[in-house]
Amino acid sequence: MTRTAGTAGPAGPTSGVIRVREELRPGDLPALAALTTGTARPLTAQELTQLVLADPDPRSSIVLVAEDAENTGGTEEAAGRAGDPAPVGFAHIATQDGAAYLVSGAVHPAHRRRGIGTLLLDAALAHARRWGAESLVISGRPRGYAAPGIDEAADPGTAAFLRARGAHEVGSALAMERELTGPAEGTPAGGAHPPDVRIAPCAPEEVPGMLAAVRLHLSEDWAQLLGAHVAHRAEEESRGHHPADGPAGTILLARDATGSAAEPVGEVLGIAAWDIVGADPERFGPIGVLPNARGRGVGGALLDAALVRMAHAGARRAWFQWTSTSGPAHRMYLSRGFRPLATTTPFELPVRPDATPIQADPIPAVPIPKERSRP
Repeated sequence: MTRTAGTAGPAGPTSGVIRVREELRPGDLPALAALTTGTARPLTAQELTQLVLADPDPRSSIVLVAEDAENTGGTEEAAGRAGDPAPVGFAHIATQDGAAYLVSGAVHPAHRRRGIGTLLLDAALAHARRWGAESLVISGRPRGYAAPGIDEAADPGTAAFLRARGAHEVGSALAMERELTGPAEGTPAGGAHPPDVRIAPCAPEEVPGMLAAVRLHLSEDWAQLLGAHVAHRAEEESRGHHPADGPAGTILLARDATGSAAEPVGEVLGIAAWDIVGADPERFGPIGVLPNARGRGVGGALLDAALVRMAHAGARRAWFQWTSTSGPAHRMYLSRGFRPLATTTPFELPVRPDATPIQADPIPAVPIPKERSRP
């Protein structure tokens, strides 16, 4: 289905009809990523590809592309076949666990105030209604690890746009960072390593058990993320690119160390990882402790061990994107020298029952440009 908007008012360009299509074409992703240049959350083509390929099924993840019918490729944002209209805006929407998310999007600066943002938002709401969601969350969904909301300090215009259309805040998320000045730092400040806990890199033979524990006790999304990471590194290894620490070496396992001589390796208590999301060796996470092991200092020991290994590998800092501003995890990070990097706010927009219906027939799958990247 294609939606259209008429010509713009006096605040923007006055020629052209904006159309919104619901499929990707070859060359779209780099062109759409270019639309985010200069925004509060710029995306590289690789990052946008990672977000889209976190779930490429068009029944649950769709990229809406706004294009100017009279602009057929005279700008650097043009993509695809010669003569195709140039994209002037986009919105990536997805559903997960019954919730609908507006994961990312942008409108070209030269084409703002033409109603393009409103057109894309209305189309996103219509898809959320078709998926059965009661609201559209303007935030990256857990799968894919996109930015969890709007950085209002850096992007007040988007926050005002959403509020004007009835969106309201739903909590906040904190990104944090700390410097890693080098291996000589030793173990970062924190409690003593629990004597009944063994922490070591995940061996290839431990991967199935690790993924099963994460899937059962922590997060299905984390299990998928970690599994894809290990599979990618194993494939690199098979091609002669040998990671120094093995395919699962950037994943630490905490195990119970109270086992007997006959069974020296105990059950998995928790995991900590880095260089998993976005192929960034300075990006820390995920980290998690199984419910029956909490309160034993496992999380702090995992964090300390991971930071030391990151520093030894040459990382100059450690950062992560998403934690609550309250609770024990936040206090643990503060005790290890992390400081706030940015605060983002997810917004939620109710899906009106009378929203304009869209076609009910399945949306055909379309090829997505193959750009190898780690989720």
